[in-house]
Amino acid sequence: MSSPPVRTRTWARVKKIWPTTVRGRDRLRIGLILAGAALAGYLVTCVAYPAPIITREHQVARVLGLPRAEAEKELTAQDFRAKIEGEEADPVIPAGHVVWQDPPPQTTLPGGTVVHLTLSSGPGPVTIPDISSFDVDQGRQVIDAAGLRIGTIDSIPSASDPGLIIGTRPAIGSTRQPGSSVDLLVSKGPADIRVPDVMGLKQEEARQRLEAAGLHVGTVTTRSRGRNAVGIVLEQRPAAGVFSPHQSRVNLVISN
Repeated sequence: MSSPPVRTRTWARVKKIWPTTVRGRDRLRIGLILAGAALAGYLVTCVAYPAPIITREHQVARVLGLPRAEAEKELTAQDFRAKIEGEEADPVIPAGHVVWQDPPPQTTLPGGTVVHLTLSSGPGPVTIPDISSFDVDQGRQVIDAAGLRIGTIDSIPSASDPGLIIGTRPAIGSTRQPGSSVDLLVSKGPADIRVPDVMGLKQEEARQRLEAAGLHVGTVTTRSRGRNAVGIVLEQRPAAGVFSPHQSRVNLVISN
């Protein structure tokens, strides 16, 4: 039996190899197209967004309580950006120090993230507490605990029992800065005793008459007068006939 012609054998071999070669070239061409598209996309992204595609992340440092400059320096060293949002009163943290941060400490974030900081404006105003009907020692303790201090203590006639606080200056409920002074108004009791007239009496006689009425001698000053009037009451305050609380004091001016 005779073999096929040479031309026939060659064509059969070409037909057998050709499909494989064509498919390989198609895959190569598709791969090159995809690679080119990916490269073009990366270049476009780099132009539109100059920042690195991959960023390093850090934990936000705790800057609460730090001065503003130190807090900003700490965050900058971690590749974060600090932004001051305002101030807020705080009774403990000094003015100009960080009282709040957002995001909070230990939060893991990419570099370049903004950390919002709120600074302390120092202690806020203090409201004067209601210490009505307290005695002076109790009122002093409450005022001290509020961050204020006692100023002068004035005794005035009142229907309240003697020795009880009936008001303050500034008034109860008003506000003052920490450390401000508060004056106390203390009851001397009701003004129900008529001051007796001791004008012209010797100092000792005047004292006895005042104490018999439930009053006391207050300050005693002297004034020059004739020799025949030494030791005589020349003036009294309050004046005779005025109503005064029990155990109040009457000031005298005595001739010398």
